[in-house]
Amino acid sequence: MVICAGMIVAMAIPAATSAGVPDYQGRDRDGGTVSFETKVKQGHVKRVAIGFAWKNLDVRCHEGWSQSDGSFTRRMPVRHRRFHGIGRTHTPGGEVIARVRGRFARRGGKAHGMIRVRGNFNAGATNCDTGRDHWKAHRVAA
Repeated sequence: MVICAGMIVAMAIPAATSAGVPDYQGRDRDGGTVSFETKVKQGHVKRVAIGFAWKNLDVRCHEGWSQSDGSFTRRMPVRHRRFHGIGRTHTPGGEVIARVRGRFARRGGKAHGMIRVRGNFNAGATNCDTGRDHWKAHRVAA
């Protein structure tokens, strides 16, 4: 079993929660977690803030199973309740690419989507891929 110390697609510290900035938290089907903040304007989600993060996503590597942690340093615009983003980073083992897609429910209380992380985390974790990992999240009270 390969243990990845953690893959950071981009280092980001999520901003503190404030009124009008709902937090979303959720899980994938294997027990990994996702969390993110949004910017809401006139009752509609306008963007996913910097710091969309994931923890403990199961990753199959050439050497065995591992887990991935990371976050995005860019915000993602929301159009027609949908958002997506791609993040790249270089590790000692090579390039790692993370892709996320999401969609908010009509009333904005829930979101769901897909995340995929793949690449070479380090010399002990190469050809890693989460596959299409589906997640669900809900808005948590501020």
